[in-house]
Amino acid sequence: MTFEGKAFLLITLAVGAAAINTGNNLLYLALCMNLSLIVVSGFLSEWTLRKVILSAQAASDAFQGIESFLAIKCSAEIKRFPSISLVLKMRFDTETVTVHFPDIPPHGTATRIAGFRPQRRGPMGSVSGTLSTLFPFSLFEKSMDAQISMDLLVYPRPIFPAFQGGSHQEAGPSETPWSAGRSGAFPRDVREHLPSDPVRDIHWKATARLEKWMVKERETEGSPFVELRVPVPCPPNEFETRLSEACGMVIDLDRREIPFLLRIGERTISRESEGRAAALAALAVARADGGEIKAKEAAP
Repeated sequence: MTFEGKAFLLITLAVGAAAINTGNNLLYLALCMNLSLIVVSGFLSEWTLRKVILSAQAASDAFQGIESFLAIKCSAEIKRFPSISLVLKMRFDTETVTVHFPDIPPHGTATRIAGFRPQRRGPMGSVSGTLSTLFPFSLFEKSMDAQISMDLLVYPRPIFPAFQGGSHQEAGPSETPWSAGRSGAFPRDVREHLPSDPVRDIHWKATARLEKWMVKERETEGSPFVELRVPVPCPPNEFETRLSEACGMVIDLDRREIPFLLRIGERTISRESEGRAAALAALAVARADGGEIKAKEAAP
């Protein structure tokens, strides 16, 4: 019951007491009107809440401990009446996200973007919440428990490498990454500099002549790439740190378009064949014992 509802109920009781004591028909009529408003309010608020379908999906990449965004959809596709003044409160581990849906027409859908901060990595299949409304007179708040289906994968909190450009040595989350095809002894040609190329391979004369960084291309040189390794099995605290460092490296290397291989135990993910999303997904569901996190294990 809202503050206005309490005031309305007190007025109704006062009108009823006055009608009984005086026997005035007008007061009885006023009492009946007030009571009918309460009944109508209950019916209309019930119609507003019924047959509403809620779902949520990621509106941005979700990282553990970092503010992310959800696209929350409220659908009235199977309703003959509109849903008005709905408020959805979604309960996560340490916070409650509130979303307002002022008006959803019958057979229509409304989508709202809301921010939240996930506290654990892994898949999220559903989240519990409360759907409420003050419609139509704001005298009472009617609510119902809701289970919001989600299609969301929370990635580890990224720890980005401290270096900027230059060699990728000392950049690996577990072991020193390496560039493939650097074993050639004799220069064959020159090419433009890549962030993974060591300083020792810079061709200074070609750089001065062309006014851009050039490096020596060696005879047996292939495509440079970085290998990232996350050891499995691993102590849980150390494992989470390894995942965060690998996540930061994957994002950094992908942004600079540098090929990489990510190895988590026996599993291997390549940027060239599977892409950034597959690498981040593998980090999100990895477990220290070598298994994978299931949706029911990660649900808040």
